[in-house]
Amino acid sequence: MAEDEGSPKWRRVGILGYGRLGQFLAAQLLSLGPPLGLRLAFVWTRSGGRLEGVPPQLQLRDLRKLRHTGVDLVVEVAHPCVAQEHGEDILAHADFMLGSPTALADPQTEQRLRGAAVRGGHSLYVPRGALWGCEDIRRMDESGALAALKVTMTKAPESFRLQGWLQERLVAAVASGGRVVLYEGPLRPLCPLAPNNVNMMAAAAVAAPSLGFDGVQACLVADPSVPDCHVVEVEVTGRGDKGRALRVTSKRRNPAATGAVTGEATKAAFWSSVLACRGHGGGVQLC
Repeated sequence: MAEDEGSPKWRRVGILGYGRLGQFLAAQLLSLGPPLGLRLAFVWTRSGGRLEGVPPQLQLRDLRKLRHTGVDLVVEVAHPCVAQEHGEDILAHADFMLGSPTALADPQTEQRLRGAAVRGGHSLYVPRGALWGCEDIRRMDESGALAALKVTMTKAPESFRLQGWLQERLVAAVASGGRVVLYEGPLRPLCPLAPNNVNMMAAAAVAAPSLGFDGVQACLVADPSVPDCHVVEVEVTGRGDKGRALRVTSKRRNPAATGAVTGEATKAAFWSSVLACRGHGGGVQLC
């Protein structure tokens, strides 16, 4: 591009987290970003560990120095606690793409982040991830036509990262050797038990605020017969007379490495979301 890096047309993007998704996004920004007007501003990790492949000048060790980086968009792909602890400060200085929207299952966190986005004039972005039909769900919700929404996620047992009693149930499922329903019920109580696995479900709650985290129904299934993919089923029910309401069901098989939390197609979806985060002037936006 003809403009230098200080040109207003450049958009500087910071990455929080350097797991598989963070590494992918950082590499994309370094290789494909410049022709698109995007620059990698920094990469930060919670652990302070090594950042292989990231130039030393782009390694941010102290998140308190974020305000001095000139960053325009901060992309979190680490853990919900990052948004809970630092989200308000980030939104005071930049747009914020929340890769772990399960953080919003905590009502106080959601309220604080929404308020910070309004005060700072920056956008809080929630990526669609693996949620197929997200825009249709949002439109149905806005029109008052959405009655129910259920998301079922099926993975091999080793692809789950669970907490508390749900982890104990997973251990029992592994011992059984068969297909086991780990959880079925409202989304909100599931989010803190599976913060790394149900972000796509959290995006559904954002897309359908009339249902929200209490109304969206979630189902987690451990199935050893699907070792190389993540299966997501979305069931949408419209309002109408019993037996005559609109019903739409989609089924998505996302190829994934054995034991991977994130499927291969999710990486491309996140990159598309980053490209869509061009500044919307405040509030919560799906991307």
